[in-house]
Amino acid sequence: MSADSPRTKHNGMNQRRIDIGAIRRDQIVSASAAIIAEQGIQHLSLSAIEKKVRMSRGQLTYWFKSKEDILLAVFDRMLLLMFQQHQEMQGQAPFTSDDWLDVFRHVMREMLKQPPEHAEFQTLHHTFLSQISHRDDFRRRLADLYGHWRGKIAEDVERRPGTDARKKNARKVEPRHLANLVQAILHGLRVQSLVDPDSVEAEPVIELCVDMFRNYLRGDAPKKRAARARPDRSPRATNSRKDTKARRS
Repeated sequence: MSADSPRTKHNGMNQRRIDIGAIRRDQIVSASAAIIAEQGIQHLSLSAIEKKVRMSRGQLTYWFKSKEDILLAVFDRMLLLMFQQHQEMQGQAPFTSDDWLDVFRHVMREMLKQPPEHAEFQTLHHTFLSQISHRDDFRRRLADLYGHWRGKIAEDVERRPGTDARKKNARKVEPRHLANLVQAILHGLRVQSLVDPDSVEAEPVIELCVDMFRNYLRGDAPKKRAARARPDRSPRATNSRKDTKARRS
């Protein structure tokens, strides 16, 4: 264990001592994550955690005041593990494309995998969503997460514009607005595929989304239609039209 580990502290004589609090909290979070993975979040209770981690109720609530506080800690742990996994994958096979649409295609494939990855996180994610009107801490955690994702999407749009985006007729769109739309598409398709795996045929849907963005952003900008002349409604013009119609008849 490294000297700067959160589980160790230094006293005045520069000797390491174990941080019992960090160890106990880590045990509780690990046990809770295991229960969610093995039995489902509906079976996560303080009693189940006590049994799993072999603590009394008093010990458990000393480190976490409520089950909701434990859920927040589990949420943070799962996010950290997901980000670490993503960074490791990027280190092994860095993404070299200069077009954000290629990144978008790759992310969509990852999110629509069957069976889905990080199923425990998705369960917790939707539990938080269902409680945002009652738990502001859940709402804020999700708001921070969504904001982080949108920031990454907008950053990719700016950093990887693609060669087609440099054309004179390419449509100019604020990256943050585009990030809102991309996030909505990813979230919506993810939910559909979780609820009914057969409802989303991944590759055709992915290519459809990529084509829509490419055609809208990089295709020929729509030409403005010429304004249609309004008919003259004056009495003189009306009488003239009536005379013309009478002569033709």
